[in-house]
Amino acid sequence: MGTRRRAPKKVNKRLVAIIGAIFAVLVVVTMLLIRANQPRQQAKNEAIQIAKQQTNLKTVENFYWFNREKTYFTVVGQDAEGKELAVIIPKSDQQIHVVKLSEGLSEKSARDRVSQEQPDLSIKQAALGLFEDQAVWEVTGKAANGSIEYYLLSFKDGQTINVIKGS
Repeated sequence: MGTRRRAPKKVNKRLVAIIGAIFAVLVVVTMLLIRANQPRQQAKNEAIQIAKQQTNLKTVENFYWFNREKTYFTVVGQDAEGKELAVIIPKSDQQIHVVKLSEGLSEKSARDRVSQEQPDLSIKQAALGLFEDQAVWEVTGKAANGSIEYYLLSFKDGQTINVIKGS
């Protein structure tokens, strides 16, 4: 009496092929994500190194990448005395700027201010940098129509300096 077992072998080969293809796609996607994040991680590492070498920054709490007319990398942390500082480093190797966080608007306050003024805006991120030689928060959000909007607030007093709305 002969029994047929060929059908299950074909199913097993198909299953193995499908699992192999899914695994290959996952490996490729993971590699692409890692490579896409490398420039940000490198900029962060270099900015932290510069901030610690040129200031008395001891701990790092946050990192911002700010792009406007120029690119700035900002490292936020505490100095040896426990005071919170932001070290704003120009990409173009100009002079760094140090601001005391106690003397200006916090990230949360900047986000909240934009949210209050623009309740339909979905806040995506905030970044601390320099614009026209003054420290500013750039708050980015997505409008109800899907456009991206940028709000530039003065670090010192929270006043709106510039707004860019997409169409």
